[in-house]
Amino acid sequence: MIRAIVWALALPLVLAACRSAGSNTDAPAAPVPVPFATVVQIAVPGQTGKRVQVVVRDADTWKTLWAELRKDSALAEEPPAVDFDREMVVVAAMDTQGCVARVTIRSIVRTNDKAVVDVLEEPPAPNLRCFVSSRPIHAVRVQRMSGEVTFTTATQEMGGS
Repeated sequence: MIRAIVWALALPLVLAACRSAGSNTDAPAAPVPVPFATVVQIAVPGQTGKRVQVVVRDADTWKTLWAELRKDSALAEEPPAVDFDREMVVVAAMDTQGCVARVTIRSIVRTNDKAVVDVLEEPPAPNLRCFVSSRPIHAVRVQRMSGEVTFTTATQEMGGS
């Protein structure tokens, strides 16, 4: 009788322990692609500047960064409108290139509370000569998210495969 009572009380605990042992809540979720829309993608002729890979989550930072990105270009003085309550901007810019070049944000993937931005930098071929340098820029608008955002960068010469 006592044995039956002990089993009756212990069985639910044993079953609960087995269920929780079988589920791993710390396992990373499958990566989920994050949709984005290009705000601007351009190589600004004659512009000098350093490499930039940044996430902008507020209007003041966006206005300051936009002033740097548009310097010496025909881009509008005011930055493109972004609803920072719902969105953020991801920016990749290469340092000044000696000729035609391009930078492209290829994808953004989110896993749990982290996101990874995949950037392709396409510098000019080493034997290419131009009269004007340029600075490639790509800025995209994406749904606002919290957590860490990191960048991975691949490099491929313009016209390469």
